[in-house]
Amino acid sequence: MNIPEFNEIVDQNDQTLARFEHLRALGPLVGNVYPNKFTRSCVSGDEDSITAILKFQPIVEILKELDAVLRKLGMGERPPAEIKNSLNERLREIGNVRIAGRMAVPPRVMGKAAFVHLSDGISRIQIYVRRDDV
Repeated sequence: MNIPEFNEIVDQNDQTLARFEHLRALGPLVGNVYPNKFTRSCVSGDEDSITAILKFQPIVEILKELDAVLRKLGMGERPPAEIKNSLNERLREIGNVRIAGRMAVPPRVMGKAAFVHLSDGISRIQIYVRRDDV
């Protein structure tokens, strides 16, 4: 049985051509654009999801502390650098976490940084990405 080529199934238009061009641009950056395997880090037993990360006790404590700091600040004020550095250090102690999800909305690119919303179908999480870190 011969498997038909993509071009035989879908008519070429500007949208499909743009998608192919994006795939070609992603290839050198990430290697396999459609990897066959993804290994998540184990955060909370069998449940490895964005929801599990948001319920992971060390992260919950950090988020509560951050919320308390932000509530004390006035409109437009930023938290002091020492508090920000302390919370970031505690997050680094947790280590890297690998999760899978779909982008809920297109990334908002702002120069050398971007905000991405990942969704696992239950929860959403916003991720800040810097070009220099990727």
